[in-house]
Amino acid sequence: MKKVKVIMLSAVICMLLIFPSWASTSNVLKQPEVALQNDVTKAEVTKWYYRNIDGVKEKRLWSITYGYWKTEWMPV
Repeated sequence: MKKVKVIMLSAVICMLLIFPSWASTSNVLKQPEVALQNDVTKAEVTKWYYRNIDGVKEKRLWSITYGYWKTEWMPV
C-alpha cells in the first residue's frame, strides 16, 4: 500500500512539473490602459432656490460647484 501511495504521489508531482499552470500570466486578462487627462473641463452644477415673501415668489441661483450665490433674489 505504501508503494502505491509513493507511486501516485510521484505521478502527481511529475504532472505538476510537466504541465504548465492554468493561471499562467499569458492567460490572465490585462487591464486596458486608459489615458488620464488632467485638462478636462467640467460643467458647473447649479440649483434654483425659491421662496415666497409676502405673496411674491422669488428665485435665486446657487452654485453647487463653487458654493456661492450666483444671483440675487429676483421675482419669478
